[in-house]
Amino acid sequence: MKALDSDQQRAVLDGAMQLFGQYDLKDISLDKLTRLTGIPAFDILREYHSSDNILRAVLERELELMAAAAQAPELRMPGETLGDELHVLAGVILDQYRKRSKFLSKILNEAMHNSQVGALFYSTFIVQGRLLFSEFLKVRKQRDELRNEVDVEAAGAMFLASLTGMFIMYEFFGGNKVEPLDDERMLTQMCDTFLRGVIKR
Repeated sequence: MKALDSDQQRAVLDGAMQLFGQYDLKDISLDKLTRLTGIPAFDILREYHSSDNILRAVLERELELMAAAAQAPELRMPGETLGDELHVLAGVILDQYRKRSKFLSKILNEAMHNSQVGALFYSTFIVQGRLLFSEFLKVRKQRDELRNEVDVEAAGAMFLASLTGMFIMYEFFGGNKVEPLDDERMLTQMCDTFLRGVIKR
C-alpha cells in the first residue's frame, strides 16, 4: 500500500486548517476532509490513523512554520543589544500568533472541554514552542551574556508563558474590546523585565 505523497499530505493538512476555520472540531468529519481535498478517506486514514493524529500533524506543521519565521540571527547588527534581539524574536512570535488567531481560538476553546485536545496542544505547540526561546537563550549563555546559574529551559518556558498569556488574555478574553495594546511598549517592558533576571552584569 502506497503512502500519501508530500503534495497529498500538504493537501490534507491545508484542508484540515480550512475546516478548522469553518467548524468546531467535533463537526469536522473525514467525509468533509475527503470532499474538500479529493483524497479518499481510506488513504487519509491509512496515513494518519485518527483525527487526533491529523490535528497533531497540523499543530506540528504550524509550529515549524512559526519556528522558521522566528529564526534568531546568529550575528547581531552593530549597536544592537541582547534586549533588541529578544524584542525582535518576541515580536515575530506575537505576529505569528495573530496570523493564527482564529485557529488558536478554536483549539483553546476545544481544549477547555476536551482534555485530550488540551494535552495534545500543550505537548506540541507549547512544549516545542518554548524551545525557540530556550535555544535563543542557550546560545547567548554560551556567549557568556547570561548569568551562570540561569536555567535556559525554565527561563525560555517562563518568557513564552508570559507572551502567550498576554496574547490569550487580550485576544480571546476581551482585552481587545477594553483597551488598545501598544505592542512596542508591551514587548519592551516584557523583555526588559525578563532580562533583568537573567543577564550578566
